[in-house]
Amino acid sequence: MKLFSARHTSILSLLFLSTLLYSCQSQDPAVVFLDKLDPSFDVSTFYAPKIKKTESMLASDVKEMDKKALKEAFETAMFKKDTIAIFDSEGSLPTPFYLESTSGWETKKLKPKKYYGYRYTTVSYNEDKDTLAMLNGVAFPALAMAENKEGKFAYLYATKTSKNKTDYQSLQDFLQKTYTALNIAEEAGSGIKGWESPDFYYFLTKKDRTEEEIFSFGESEEDKPTTTAISEILLEIFSKEYIQDMRKEQVYLRDYIPVVK
Repeated sequence: MKLFSARHTSILSLLFLSTLLYSCQSQDPAVVFLDKLDPSFDVSTFYAPKIKKTESMLASDVKEMDKKALKEAFETAMFKKDTIAIFDSEGSLPTPFYLESTSGWETKKLKPKKYYGYRYTTVSYNEDKDTLAMLNGVAFPALAMAENKEGKFAYLYATKTSKNKTDYQSLQDFLQKTYTALNIAEEAGSGIKGWESPDFYYFLTKKDRTEEEIFSFGESEEDKPTTTAISEILLEIFSKEYIQDMRKEQVYLRDYIPVVK
């Protein structure tokens, strides 16, 4: 009986610890696993510690930092939070309105039609070391994410500069296998591939370029510089509820985003 009691207590302790760890991760996740994303994702909770750390670093006196602290500051990702609102397009777009940050150079002197919510952006990061989001084994070091005034997830942009030829294909294969493909007209979005789930639209884009290798001083002049293939990858995820809101408000959306049924 004592053995059963001990085992029972041990199991309860493990369950409690697992629940506690899951709760902590849910409240303060370090990385967004995009295959697990759902409409209840708390954008402000995800960014709160990151914004706080950025503000603390910006408030620090550089003169009082030692070399180690300065190195850490330069290598730490930084983030910003903006208020976003709906503005009159004044005939510059095919729709009456558009959504933008109130702190932008072109909007800070304008009066918004309506305040929408908040946008969080990665403003500096280390491409090789930082990871904010993951999908099918591919790490994204930078995210832009938005929420409405009620704190509901609106959209995210995950970006990555990749030298790995398999990254884009891994993302495309997962999206193709997991979600329903969209038929995007070539004129609506050249090279853009899209999918949908019951809650979201997913759009994947890449731009290929080459980057010249930089050689260290003293290398033989006979050595010719080589180039590396680079892919700039963008993954966009839009809440269908957000798309419906923008349609109702007559806010500009990209042509490749379909009308929510």
